[in-house]
Amino acid sequence: MIVRVGMGRNERAECNYGIVLAAGRGRRFGGLKQFVPVRGKPLFFYSLKAFENCPVVTGFVIVTNRSRVNQVKRWVKRWRFKKVIAVVAGGAERMDSVENGIFALPENGYVAIHDGVRPFIKPEMLTIGFRMCQKFPAVAFGVPVTDTLKEVVANRITQTIDRSGLVAIHTPQFFALNLIRRAYAQARNQKITASDDCELVQRLGISPRFLLGSSLNIKVTTRDDLNLCQALLSWTSLRRKP
Repeated sequence: MIVRVGMGRNERAECNYGIVLAAGRGRRFGGLKQFVPVRGKPLFFYSLKAFENCPVVTGFVIVTNRSRVNQVKRWVKRWRFKKVIAVVAGGAERMDSVENGIFALPENGYVAIHDGVRPFIKPEMLTIGFRMCQKFPAVAFGVPVTDTLKEVVANRITQTIDRSGLVAIHTPQFFALNLIRRAYAQARNQKITASDDCELVQRLGISPRFLLGSSLNIKVTTRDDLNLCQALLSWTSLRRKP
């Protein structure tokens, strides 16, 4: 465990924490995509940088593959990140990894859970999300669905799905820590699995608030996504040059 900020189990409720998930196995990608070099840094570095640079973030946990924990600790030291609370090993599934991250956090406060393979998160998104989470116990970024949706059965298009009111939910997703702990405890007791943290909160009867995000907040799932990510990062880097 790497401790960067002093904090006990009785932290004030307004403290804001993060969990950056970088423990996936990359089945569809064909490898550990979170470690693929992008402009000289592993892909998940860009998510860590957003949490590190956000002024309202108290500290954050990195969840990574068990075999890479020590390597990530060395990187954190090299990058001189000051807000890393701990680097912990992930589990077999995403839910296991999130829980391991939650266990490393204090009892009280708020948490932003983010997929480390969404490199276009900005500190401003975190600031907005935490501000909203102090009003509503669960908040998530996303974008309205713009493509035409079709149902396909046995490779045949059977019907068109009404897309009005449909959104694609992204990360970061924000929760009061006591709420997300309750949601995970219920899921374990009822043997519920989910790929989305908001779904577990909804099962408690709570409707998360929607925040309009950016279509550029892409998740790298395939090699094509990685190529797009590299192109976008190069483009944004060029725009910042005088």
